[in-house]
Amino acid sequence: MEAKTRKSELTRAAIVEAGIDIAVRHGLGAVTVPSLAEKLKLSNSGVFSRIGSIEALRIALVDEYGKRFLAEIFFPALKKPHGLERLNAVIEMWIRKICSGTGNSMALFEVTAFSMDQAAQETRDILVGNVRGWRGLMMRTIMQAMAHGQLREDIDPSVLLFEIHCLVLGALYEYRIMNDANTADKAIASYRALIKRVSRPVKAA
Repeated sequence: MEAKTRKSELTRAAIVEAGIDIAVRHGLGAVTVPSLAEKLKLSNSGVFSRIGSIEALRIALVDEYGKRFLAEIFFPALKKPHGLERLNAVIEMWIRKICSGTGNSMALFEVTAFSMDQAAQETRDILVGNVRGWRGLMMRTIMQAMAHGQLREDIDPSVLLFEIHCLVLGALYEYRIMNDANTADKAIASYRALIKRVSRPVKAA
């Protein structure tokens, strides 16, 4: 019985993994029982019996992705000092990940923005909650950089966060649509130029 339960858990984990891979490439609306069955070489009933409903699976995907985003992008940056070094580490790691060519690149929130009408309200609410969560962390990091005198006091942190996210979206577009292998380097250079523009001038000794 234990072996059977363990096998079922592994199969469900594989379904979640396949679902994330499909979602980051094509959006949540593309995650269906037939698409998962085809990807995993399972029967439709074999997939359905382990997920309960497609909406329950989509919720699980969003939840798992949110955890991975923090684990792979934000938490490693916590080794850096508060403020600008940490912000730089988060954004540069995120851009590199998006442009890595791997299926589970950190872009599910961005891709899903273009298929939100296909998501049920509960899934939308969880998506929005995740986005608000990471934005809150980013905003806190920007505010810390301002408090440490690394960024100008007269900037609007919400506008800076908006500009940064637009830059990440641009990187996603250039890499996915234009297939530009130099996207990460160009996006990081653009990010650094943006930060230089809003950084507090260093006083001469």
